[in-house]
Amino acid sequence: MPLLNRVASGVVRPLVVAATVILASLILVVGHGEEVAPVEVVIGQPSPQTFTADEPVQVVDAEATTQARVDAADAVEEVYTEDPDANTAVLANIQSFFIAAEEGSAPVYPEDTTETTDPGEPAVTTTSSTEATTTTSTTQAPATTGGDGDSTTTSSTSSTTTSTTTTLPPPLPREEQVVLLRDEFPLLKTETIVAIVDVLNDDIERAKAGEQQFYDLIESEALSLAGEMLNDGILASDLDRVRSGIVTRPPTLILLRDLPEEQLLEVEAAVADLVAVNLQANTFYDETATQSERDVQAAAVTEVTVSFLRGQTIVDGGELVSEVQYDAIVELGLLEPVVETPPLRAMAALAGLVVIVAAIYLWRVGRDHWQKPKLVVLFGLLVVIAAAAARLPEFITRDRVELGFLLPAALFGYLAAHLFGSRIALLIALPVGAFTALATQDVALVVFAITATLLPIPLVSSISTRAQLNLAVVYSALLHVPLAAASAWWFYGTDAIGWSSVFGFGSGVISGVVALGVLPLVAGLFGITTTQTLLDLTDRNHPALRLIEEEAPGTFNHSIVVGNLAGKAARAIGGNPLLAQAMAYYHDLGKTVSPHYFVENQHGVSNPHDDLPPEESAAIIRSHVAEGLRLARQYRIPPDVTQAILTHHGTSLMRYFYHKGVDRYGEDGVNPVDYRHRGRKPRSKEMVVVMLADASEAATRSMVQNEDPTSEGIRLLVEQIIAEKVADGQLEESEVTFGELTRIKESFVDALIGYYHTRIPYPGFPGTRSAS
Repeated sequence: MPLLNRVASGVVRPLVVAATVILASLILVVGHGEEVAPVEVVIGQPSPQTFTADEPVQVVDAEATTQARVDAADAVEEVYTEDPDANTAVLANIQSFFIAAEEGSAPVYPEDTTETTDPGEPAVTTTSSTEATTTTSTTQAPATTGGDGDSTTTSSTSSTTTSTTTTLPPPLPREEQVVLLRDEFPLLKTETIVAIVDVLNDDIERAKAGEQQFYDLIESEALSLAGEMLNDGILASDLDRVRSGIVTRPPTLILLRDLPEEQLLEVEAAVADLVAVNLQANTFYDETATQSERDVQAAAVTEVTVSFLRGQTIVDGGELVSEVQYDAIVELGLLEPVVETPPLRAMAALAGLVVIVAAIYLWRVGRDHWQKPKLVVLFGLLVVIAAAAARLPEFITRDRVELGFLLPAALFGYLAAHLFGSRIALLIALPVGAFTALATQDVALVVFAITATLLPIPLVSSISTRAQLNLAVVYSALLHVPLAAASAWWFYGTDAIGWSSVFGFGSGVISGVVALGVLPLVAGLFGITTTQTLLDLTDRNHPALRLIEEEAPGTFNHSIVVGNLAGKAARAIGGNPLLAQAMAYYHDLGKTVSPHYFVENQHGVSNPHDDLPPEESAAIIRSHVAEGLRLARQYRIPPDVTQAILTHHGTSLMRYFYHKGVDRYGEDGVNPVDYRHRGRKPRSKEMVVVMLADASEAATRSMVQNEDPTSEGIRLLVEQIIAEKVADGQLEESEVTFGELTRIKESFVDALIGYYHTRIPYPGFPGTRSAS
């Protein structure tokens, strides 16, 4: 029987390809009339046919020449001249403010004063200055000696002594200093003047105390800020913006960082205001120099000529005719009414060639699809329908060319992406575009058809919810609008943009709605698992899922977590996350037959395996695979999904019961084959991630029940499980690489750490280790 099936498949596929070639060619050729219209070429209108140069010709492109000269002139940047006097004036004005502030705070030196001390006191002369000093002197008469050498009595003479004190008066009150500066600089804010006057007067006290002074630093920072602004160049049009920018975002004055924070903020705002008020425009547009340079550059541009070689296309049919193209056509005398339409036999041959190329691509790239005759038939059916759709513009565009954008090209992208996957869906654009070209000979519609076919493919290739599927239809329809508008603008002119956009949007909506309606029927007829099918299977209200939830709630929870793990891992390695999730949901469907024999469903009851021989327990555990396949057929679960039931254990050894058997019967009395699952080793990426997710989740749940989980512990456990599967040969038939296994491991670890992270204990709840 297998040999007979292979022979039948080998016969069916060529027959399907041949039938597709014949049907597509007939659809394109039958009723395709050959109409010869008078040749009339109008500048700015679509060309009625393709014109090809029969000899070399060169024509001057006056419009391009003019445009090139305009572009050369426009490319010249505006010339600006800097006014150094403005820079000098700005800096001088700022300096004048600081000079005036210093003058207002300078003390007035009074005349010296003399104080008289009381007689009998030592004469004291005191001079008061910035640092007061006191000097005391005492005059005593020296002792005299008589003529005979005897000393005489010493006498002291006290006289009235004067003391001279010179004291510097304080500067004018700060309020008066502010008033003087405000009168002299009325444009400055009062807060600005007050802030700088405060620092100036505080510096007098700081100088007496030998502390750091800041007034000169403020002046330096203000001049530096103004210099930076002027160096950047300030246009008159930008002056208000620059001033506003300085005031709203005052500069940070690094040199004044030792000021108290509140005073520093006031000084920064004051410097910003002072600089902003005094800034002037110092860069001015030089119109004469700019225009002179533009004239020079425009004059340097030579005439633009366009050359057409023998055999080169001058203008394609449907393309808007330019003045240059028209001049070339006239120069070569091609306006004679000679029309050569392609023979219908050539059209049929080209259509057949397109079908054959598509079939070869399917054979070489989509081997999995090619091995299934029913999918080859479905692919041929899509190609034939594409040929029929390509004839649609021919019948609806008699009076309005924009109606051609109603071509439902996106329908084939939707169908192919859902039924065959994104790689084969890209292929369908080839026959759609080629058939449109053969049927319409309209480049605009060919571009539209190919691009519209490709539009929905990335939108529906990675959806995981029904809402995303509906949004994909909406987004695809919206993208049809700029696609149709751009195609019409380029090939038909600006007048066609409006209606082309409307009809293009209509094409997107019609294609999406028809695809959503047809897909379930086609999928059911050909037994294909589509995205819609997977969305239905992952719906929690699906009867089979409800059965698991009601009969085996522990298995249900386990399956949901495995589904999340598998979906995330499949996404990490480029698999189908929705398929992996659906496979995981149903991989333990068979456990609903005898749920109490599986540990996750044993809540508050003894383990029945404790009373059974290990070989009988192994047989019971093994049976859930066969029971799962039976229930999957009963609930009409697609084969692509039920593969997980058959492969999620592969041929793995049931180690627990095997070691139990060894303990009971001895190693020589146990055959490991009796303790292995009798499934199939996984092949696809989705099967692999389900197998690994199932084992990782079960092991992690077991670890969590016996010890507090840690990130490192979970990581080591997952690594051990994957290494064990590899060592046991369970992945030897799969297409998963070691690099993808690493990504699978990382996705599992991240998810499991999130599921089983250590939780803080809640006080007052005896009997519970932790709570979330």
